[in-house]
Amino acid sequence: MKRKIEILVDRLQQAVRLHPVEVLLSVAFSLIGCIYCESSFFYGFVEAPLAYFPVLFLITYTLNGWTAQHKFRFLYYLSALFFIPFLWIEKDKLWTSTHLVSLAVVQLLYLVSGWKRDNDAFMYVGLRYLRSLFSAGLLAGIAYLLAISIYVSIQYIFEIWQSSDRYFYTEAAFLIFMCGMPLLFLMFMQEKEGKDSPNRLFEVLLNYVLSPALLICAVILYLYFIKIAILWSLPKGEIAYIVVSFVSATFILKGCQVFLTKRYYDWFYRFASLVVLPALMMYWIGTCYRINQYGFTKARVYLVATGLILTTLTLLFFSKKNGDDICMLPPWLSFFLSTVTYIPGITAKDIERIS
Repeated sequence: MKRKIEILVDRLQQAVRLHPVEVLLSVAFSLIGCIYCESSFFYGFVEAPLAYFPVLFLITYTLNGWTAQHKFRFLYYLSALFFIPFLWIEKDKLWTSTHLVSLAVVQLLYLVSGWKRDNDAFMYVGLRYLRSLFSAGLLAGIAYLLAISIYVSIQYIFEIWQSSDRYFYTEAAFLIFMCGMPLLFLMFMQEKEGKDSPNRLFEVLLNYVLSPALLICAVILYLYFIKIAILWSLPKGEIAYIVVSFVSATFILKGCQVFLTKRYYDWFYRFASLVVLPALMMYWIGTCYRINQYGFTKARVYLVATGLILTTLTLLFFSKKNGDDICMLPPWLSFFLSTVTYIPGITAKDIERIS
């Protein structure tokens, strides 16, 4: 037990030493969040930076890796001030599609920041990131529930703090999820590349949960495809979202197969490009018809951008040269999503208005 505590403390110290700006941002933003909750001192200024904290944190983390032992190292330290432009974002513009796309794009940029052209190395980086994020989130969630349990127990037994529920719940969330969770994430991400061994839980999840579920989805989509072919009808509107999820999951799980010691579904993933073609046909028939009838909405613009990327990659995967390049998905996806989100004149909102 003593040895484990020493390892934990050592990894925490290493996280602080290797990621000073990320730790500074986590501590500062969590404290600002608590002050904002308790008083109106920061009212009207910090809502946007607090909402965009995951984006700012991951930008800084990515710059840390990019500029390590590099002449542009000053960009990493300068990233501590990247929150300043967010101070002028109006409160009613938060939690919009732009905010969600920014969160997705910054994660895609991190995944391609290591310039991993080898598919196995790229998938290793992605899986390590997801595992660290999930582990940190799980531990932070457990800590938050324990904190609430302790607080409620004290409140009930001693009949105190009766009017401070909202403040405690919010401030505990700021401290645990905006300070504790990033620190845990940095600690989990310290594992060195190449030292990862096959994880039993990961194998069980892929072989006995995710892949069977994907096969069931494929059967359902094929049955639906046969139905609309026989009845000569149009696919339902929401089928496009199901297809995008199905195609994305198929290629991601195909990339994960290289980390399994027992690969039961090679017969399926080997022909993944052929498997998803009927689903993509339904997608484009339904999407083009509804755009022709009703025009573009912001959601349809993002849907078409994602569909174009997935269709292009599906066709590229038929070639032997690009057949395993799942690492091509994040850069192209981030490029097209950024294009229709940030470039004036061709943003999703502009296209919706013009349509």
